[in-house]
Amino acid sequence: MKDLTRENIYKTFFLFGLPLALSGLLTQSFHIVDTMIAGKFLGDIGLAAMGAVAPFISFCSSLFWGFGCGCGIYFARLFGAGEYKHIKEGVYSVFALLLLACALMGICSVIFNKQIFDFLQIEETLRAEALRYFAVYMLGLFFIMSNTWGVYVTTGLGISNFPFYMSLISAVINVVGNIFCVAVLKIGVMGLAISTIVASMAVDVCYLFKLKKCFAEMNVHKEKVRVCIRAIKATFPYSIPNCLQQAVMYLSSMLLSPLVNGLGASASAAYAVVARVYDLNSAVYQNSARSLSNYSAQCIGHNERDKISKGVFVGLLQGIAFVLPFVLVCSIAHKPVCALFFKADADSLTKEYAYLFARRYLPFICMNLVCNLFHALFRGVKAMGYLFGSTFLAAAVRYISSALLIVPLGMEGFYLGWVISWGVEAVFVVLLFFFGRWNGPKKKQPKKAV
Repeated sequence: MKDLTRENIYKTFFLFGLPLALSGLLTQSFHIVDTMIAGKFLGDIGLAAMGAVAPFISFCSSLFWGFGCGCGIYFARLFGAGEYKHIKEGVYSVFALLLLACALMGICSVIFNKQIFDFLQIEETLRAEALRYFAVYMLGLFFIMSNTWGVYVTTGLGISNFPFYMSLISAVINVVGNIFCVAVLKIGVMGLAISTIVASMAVDVCYLFKLKKCFAEMNVHKEKVRVCIRAIKATFPYSIPNCLQQAVMYLSSMLLSPLVNGLGASASAAYAVVARVYDLNSAVYQNSARSLSNYSAQCIGHNERDKISKGVFVGLLQGIAFVLPFVLVCSIAHKPVCALFFKADADSLTKEYAYLFARRYLPFICMNLVCNLFHALFRGVKAMGYLFGSTFLAAAVRYISSALLIVPLGMEGFYLGWVISWGVEAVFVVLLFFFGRWNGPKKKQPKKAV
């Protein structure tokens, strides 16, 4: 465990953020392997089946991502204040809530799969394959989300190397599992979901042991704690706004997915590839930005708000330095990068849709980097109104602009709407930073004696 506020900020951000960025890349690597194997072994049908249900799965997962991220920030603040017993109680209580919520969501999703698929406008030819993937993934959601939960808790305690090692283990298990399930057992796209769950389960066990060790270092391992509503409610000022923010962000994608699926299987298959290319790049700066979130939260725990502005500057430099090489490679070498996901005889329209995004629109992701950096800041300082407001603005702009442009421009209109939302939100969050009251109310100056 580590206090991020006590050493050179450049060194601290680099040493803390680099493993997180690499961890994000490894996490995305096995999602990319899923897509690659679907494309290479199962063809456009496999890709389209995954791509068609991906927005709904991401939306459901986003609720837990946001909740867990907020809890991680809350635990970072408790860690800065030295309230270790409350950390242990909160971890156990929220873990129990996670189990219940994932089970309910998974069961309901499978029961109402027809209604969900009708809403997403998934073609009949894709539904059988999509359902096999969808059902297994949603029923195993708890194990996948527990993996993410472990990342947020450990990073909140100032630990970034361990999530990297866990991502490495998970990626290896997932790659082997994918090949075995699809190429050997030949169980189709369902095998990709099975291997993801198995990899997550293995890593979940490791996180449990790591947390026990952390509690021993905090000298609270012998403290008896129980699952209680009070401990869960204490996280709500952090977790609920983050949960809503993530839900709004991914809801716009889910609401747009029927428009993409309505363009045909080629568009659905291309979107599966585009999503992976985007996720690969965004994972770098989204994970490294946790340096700023946890740094800011620990600063507030120490009552040292004056350090936070410099953290924003260092976080921006870090994000640009980390992600720029990946953006340049994916954009310049867009054909070989996208070709990793396609069979040699893949549909030409599917390829062109994917090439278009990587070549023309991916470089604009740097605007999204700025948005995400300030999301991290607002989380860390508990400026949840700013966090939710900026995300809602971006989601609304994306939905409206994409819905208007996709009719005359097709997939290019969908991509253009995405970029417009990044630009609008980037301007908005920068203005909030310079003119808002994100860092708490200003201290009143004492009146001069007359």
